[in-house]
Amino acid sequence: MSLAAGYKQQGNDEFKTGRFTSDPIYPSNLSAALYETGDYAGCVSAILRSWKLLNSQRDARRDLVIRLSSRLAKALCFSARSNPSSRLAFELHATDIKELKEFCLTSSSGASSSPATEELRRAWQDWETAESEVAALAQKGDLCLAAFSRLPLFMKPLDDAKEYYTIGHDVVIDLTAGWGSDSGNDPLKIDMLPSEKLPHVSFLFGGVGDGLYQAYKKLSAKKRSIFHTHLTLLDIHPTAIARDLCMLTLLHELSITTEPIIRAEIKATLMYSFCAAVMPGYCYDRLMTVVKDLTRELSKSPPALPAWLHVEVNTIPVVLLALDYWTRAQKTTRKMLANHTYMTPEAQWSQRAQALGSGGDGGDFRTQLRDSFTEQRCAIEATLRGLSDAQLLQMQWLPQGMTAREGRAFVNSNMEMLVNMMQQMVSTGKVPTNEQDWYKLTKVFLPPAELRGRHPSFQKAWSTMTQGADDVERSLARKINSHIENEWRTNITLFDSNYDSPKYYPGGDGYKTLSGDVFEPVNHIEDFNQRNKTRPKGPLKNDANATAWDTFNAFFDEISNALKGLEGHITVELIAGGLSEELAKMRLGGDVTRPASFPRKYTRMWLSNVPDYTHGPMNMALYVVPSLHEDQPAGASCNCLLNTGSWSNDDHYFYTYTQLLPKDVPRYLGCKVIRSQAVMDVLVLGPLPLPRPLSDLASRDELTTWLTRVLFNTLIPGRTRLPPENVRLPNNLVAFFGLLVHLHRVGFPAHWLSGFLARMLSGSMVSDIAPYGEVWPIPLDDMRRRVPSRRVRTDPWIVEFENIVATAYYAIPFPVASTLPPSFSCEPEDILVWEAKVTATLPFSTSWNPFMGYGSPYEPVTRLLFYKPSADAPGTLISGMPRIFEGAASPPPGTFFVLTAQELVQYDTRIRFRLSKRRVESMQAEKWSMVAYRQDTGQQATRPVSAAQWTPVGKGADAA
Repeated sequence: MSLAAGYKQQGNDEFKTGRFTSDPIYPSNLSAALYETGDYAGCVSAILRSWKLLNSQRDARRDLVIRLSSRLAKALCFSARSNPSSRLAFELHATDIKELKEFCLTSSSGASSSPATEELRRAWQDWETAESEVAALAQKGDLCLAAFSRLPLFMKPLDDAKEYYTIGHDVVIDLTAGWGSDSGNDPLKIDMLPSEKLPHVSFLFGGVGDGLYQAYKKLSAKKRSIFHTHLTLLDIHPTAIARDLCMLTLLHELSITTEPIIRAEIKATLMYSFCAAVMPGYCYDRLMTVVKDLTRELSKSPPALPAWLHVEVNTIPVVLLALDYWTRAQKTTRKMLANHTYMTPEAQWSQRAQALGSGGDGGDFRTQLRDSFTEQRCAIEATLRGLSDAQLLQMQWLPQGMTAREGRAFVNSNMEMLVNMMQQMVSTGKVPTNEQDWYKLTKVFLPPAELRGRHPSFQKAWSTMTQGADDVERSLARKINSHIENEWRTNITLFDSNYDSPKYYPGGDGYKTLSGDVFEPVNHIEDFNQRNKTRPKGPLKNDANATAWDTFNAFFDEISNALKGLEGHITVELIAGGLSEELAKMRLGGDVTRPASFPRKYTRMWLSNVPDYTHGPMNMALYVVPSLHEDQPAGASCNCLLNTGSWSNDDHYFYTYTQLLPKDVPRYLGCKVIRSQAVMDVLVLGPLPLPRPLSDLASRDELTTWLTRVLFNTLIPGRTRLPPENVRLPNNLVAFFGLLVHLHRVGFPAHWLSGFLARMLSGSMVSDIAPYGEVWPIPLDDMRRRVPSRRVRTDPWIVEFENIVATAYYAIPFPVASTLPPSFSCEPEDILVWEAKVTATLPFSTSWNPFMGYGSPYEPVTRLLFYKPSADAPGTLISGMPRIFEGAASPPPGTFFVLTAQELVQYDTRIRFRLSKRRVESMQAEKWSMVAYRQDTGQQATRPVSAAQWTPVGKGADAA
């Protein structure tokens, strides 16, 4: 911006001396400043003013004319690409443009070659190419955007099986009340929204709690009549969507049912399906009736679902597979409960205390948390030891009949258990319940009182517990457990078909291993229920006789009331797919199977900890925030659960994912950080008006440095730690190209971005930036790290850009034709999806063990290596990739390349990838081969497959 400011000052000085209207230098300098800021239309106008003022001086000021002509051709190119409609304005000046072009090209045709004349010829050749493509930009641009939106953004895991998460641990939040933060709130005041926005209130991944309904009830009758809300529930695992669909169908049945016993059965079925290992037989029967009904109704065209419920077309087939599996699966209650371990809250608290007290440097957050946690425990222990005899004997947890001396001995011998219990009570505000003791005995939640008579001895045992007895009679306990084993059924929605695969579970009869505090989701629901209610007097929020049923009964009643109250004003949509991928399709026109009336932008989003798996706030900024309404209350929030212990602070979290600090996110990524407390609370990003003023953005040097760091860390990434410090950075070169496109929307000049891409595509770059190739997370001092400037190789990765550029060519907002290698295709139709049948080289563990380490095939770390017979052995190429990147001359360019994006990877059967038809034909003639490998460990995962064995499976993004 200093250049533009300098020219502006020069213009002011010339104006004062009277040269403003006659000296062609001023508009020439202005055109240079406007070009640098990306105002290409203004640049063209200034150039033509200067050209007219030159008049009789044209021959004498040839150098100036050549500079003007070159700049004009470049400005026309960038303007045509970034704003195709600007060509209409330029047609008004077609005569002047032609005159300036021909004057320079004609007069320089016989002159000796110089850098200036060579640049002039190239610039006008580029404009001829760009001008010839203008009509195609209008015709094919949207199709290219849609196709680009369907390219894979992430490296694939070696094994295509998806992790199936069932019982969640998130707090239940009301997106109309805030972001789910522990501190502060940011309510969405629906009653304050203007009438034109009321039909378009939309949420992604939000629940259908009563907060929205309460807001709806506050609207005037007129506003109620036009209000409509749309909720999109999205999950990458189709079985999770099938599970949600069953629960939503049960909620629909509840909303239209009035008979009390039937309502109790439905709500009990919902409760057990939501968070239990097993359920009563009558609940299982009701659930399976829903499964069979949904199978029938989804198979119709169109599907026969409640009017407010919609399943995306491409989601229906995979949901039907899950429903079909549930009707066939045989999972016994005995085995299910044998694999279910109930960890009491006290035991979990003890585990947490041990983890925090285990030493080591976990960073600022962990140190602060550990100190606070330890201080609280010491205070509780001191309080217990300081109780007077009278106070001690009044403690409810003291066994009856003990003397004060016996009580102190009990306290001393059970101190850790008592401290855990008291610390839990202090932190949660809740006393341990009798149902927790019941669960230790039975491993099931207590049924509703009105249905308890169907369960022999349940009420008798429960009465015994609520009256303070220490134990239930053994004979009574055996009778209860026998009834559960014989009459209760497994919660089949916790399983997907992989549990019946010998590949993942020996014998093909796998069971869900459930452990932890099963009352955690119950407590989250109870906290949600209480948010608009008067708190009980005193510090505690519950009583010892509270049951899970009490909580869920109230919760599901509220949802039922909400569905009835919002009838005709609500749509719930279910989509099976990745978050970033589906939002990209919505925004860029790739969601062709969704109704046109459905939202492409949302008011608020709750992402849970999905960003832990999808490159964190980087991809939130690229794919989530652009899908928000440009409103003050709009935002997307998430938490961090996968790797909380990895981070020293929030800056550390942001830098690892984005190579930026939170304060710099608006300057580079063009969105605002509403809340940056990702590690210990929530992260919230919101939209800013785009494009941003250039004065609000990073300078060109800053942008180049940052992009170089992001690119190099994509080409030569580091590796994750083992769980529970598993950091995932799965973005591939498709995502990097998407970043360049996003930066143009943010407001960075197109020629900055085009110039950076051209340097990358040249096959080498000179830089003092080095990739961080060590163990993640990336330390903060990496942002200041420099190495001696050297020339690095980028040629192993440029073939992948052919796939990307050809797919998106007519939608790319800056010219790229002149930067592409001669062999590159620019037509989407040239790119095919190819399949190679593969065999594995390594016996990666496929057991569902989160601590399987670097043998896990479920980490997104796959890359494909393609090589000529004359190149080094694949293992040598793979292990030498960092050395090759750093400029090693051997193996030479053109003898091998790497793909970071794959369409499908199943490392022991088949792999799909994109390449142009012409390139594959050449590779087949030259006898190339392909292997898959892990970029984190460098392990070769498949045996070589010759190009002669690759078969095309279709064209473009839809073929995968």
